Amino acid sequence: MISTQRSLGFLLIAALLQRTVYAQQNCRNPNQNAGLCISLYDCPSLLNVLQQISLTSDERLFLRDSQCENGFGRRPFVCCTRDTNYANRQTTTTTTTTGRSVEVGTTTTTTTRRPTNREGGQSGGSLLPRAPACGPNSFLDRVYNGNDTALDDFVWMALLDYRSRDGQRHLNCGGSLINNRYILTAAHCVTGAIETEVGQLYRVRLGEYDLNKEVDCVKGVCNKPVLEVGFEEVIVHPQYDANGRDRHHDIALIRLNTPVELNEYIQPVCLPLASVRAAINNKELLVVSGWGRTLLTRQSNIKQRLDVPVADPNYCAEKFATRRINVISSQLCAGGEFSRDSCDGDSGGPLMRYRDAWYLEGVVSFGNRCGLEGWPGVYTRVSEYIDWIEGAIRA
Repeated sequence: MISTQRSLGFLLIAALLQRTVYAQQNCRNPNQNAGLCISLYDCPSLLNVLQQISLTSDERLFLRDSQCENGFGRRPFVCCTRDTNYANRQTTTTTTTTGRSVEVGTTTTTTTRRPTNREGGQSGGSLLPRAPACGPNSFLDRVYNGNDTALDDFVWMALLDYRSRDGQRHLNCGGSLINNRYILTAAHCVTGAIETEVGQLYRVRLGEYDLNKEVDCVKGVCNKPVLEVGFEEVIVHPQYDANGRDRHHDIALIRLNTPVELNEYIQPVCLPLASVRAAINNKELLVVSGWGRTLLTRQSNIKQRLDVPVADPNYCAEKFATRRINVISSQLCAGGEFSRDSCDGDSGGPLMRYRDAWYLEGVVSFGNRCGLEGWPGVYTRVSEYIDWIEGAIRA
């Protein structure tokens, strides 16, 4: 009798669980079509939208409005159907050819050409992703063994791979993926002394976490093998002086030789575009990340993260003036606490802030050695270079 009661109890629990599963799965997308609430990475229709080199405002809104709760798999969850955009949404654009609109039913539509940049491609503004198509937050438990990141933290981070004259390969600088074709890094990572002291830029490595492993696993969760990509063009800011002490305009773009296929471990970071920009306050905590020097080793094998406070710009300028270095408004200072700083090997890497998504606020540039009390690190302020970035990139 006891055995029968236990069996009935198990059946009842199983039935309740099954009902819960179905309740969690069912959802309605923004078009009110029935779908399943699952991981974005398990939804081919919306993942294909996310992987496009540029998104329309409607596509970005559709992705945002497709999010759901209590899904299955890895966050973020979306209500997955075959839809990739709003249905029957009225749009009005302008034509660059005839100037005529064509009336179809009750919806007015016209043909349009996107503005082109100096090289004939689509304008850079349409090539930079906006949230939620960039800057995803981690959804895994933090490791934080010291300052180790989670496996899916900062998945836009790149490592630059150099080849020296004797054929040896060296991982040195960092960078950030800003769309599926471009890496943003520091100018001194691609020109000047690094070419003789380290070597010529050879490849870009994406999806990296632990340098000692081909596939990284943490608590039973594994990422994909590291992606190594060649490049076809390096664009250094025209005002950067490789021989200057001040490192003004220390910023550069690397155009990869093929578009990157995005996945949960390779995604672009958001940039502080004018439409989403917010002031950075003194003492506000930002995050710097990289594989650079730590107190114990010359290079960390595991991607590190560190919270650093924004330094007062006047204090920073006065401090570096004692070293005959002129810090200007297009540079951002952060850190200044003992042993807590970006360091060798972190150059070109990101200084970030999280709001609705992760935004790239600074590029690691230089400092007075590493982790000295009272000496903040100096970063290139990305918001000052958005116009240049948009003018330099192409489809």
